[in-house]
Amino acid sequence: MKNRLIILLAFTLLFLIKFNAIAKPVTFIVKDESGRDNVSFTSDAPIELIVGRTTKITGEVTIDDSLDLKQVKPKVQFDVDLESIDTGIILRNEHMKDNFLETKKFPQASFIVNNVISSDYKLKDAKPVELATKGDFTVHGITVKKDIPVKVTYFKESDFTHNRFEHGDVIRIQSSFEIKLSEHKIKRPEAIFQKLADKVFVTVDAYANNPITKK
Repeated sequence: MKNRLIILLAFTLLFLIKFNAIAKPVTFIVKDESGRDNVSFTSDAPIELIVGRTTKITGEVTIDDSLDLKQVKPKVQFDVDLESIDTGIILRNEHMKDNFLETKKFPQASFIVNNVISSDYKLKDAKPVELATKGDFTVHGITVKKDIPVKVTYFKESDFTHNRFEHGDVIRIQSSFEIKLSEHKIKRPEAIFQKLADKVFVTVDAYANNPITKK
């Protein structure tokens, strides 16, 4: 019995050593100082179309350096600065932030990914991969479970990636999804029901960079 326990512990130790030798996490950072990332929302109400935009999105995407999303569970989080949203009209910006989003109390929206589903988990150079992500989406201080489709394209460092970042591999992240304001207790007074839709359509186009790419 004692010998069996020793053998089991030995196999477990060998597995952990092998796994740690293989699993090398690589972190890609979403933070473009040049402001080229884009998050937009569209509210298509009966008597007013509102489009707001911001370039203030940050985040981290940590995956295994094999680029196999099944090898190690990805760790993903995105944050959007709601204070920076611009709808094109200064007074409307103020109403949006002060009366609805209450950005002084809730300055950010965030999405933390808990699970990733795909028919193709392996990222390959310049090949888009469609992912179904499940996670926690927070806005206005209210977190809801949300399924968000994401298209991810990995680019190995090249002259092409140097047009955007000085060093490292790059991941492009694109997504479109809906948010229900009522789910997040964002009130719409009766006077503006016809001006602000309950369902807001969001699009994201951002790039994550790993400046310490393994050569």
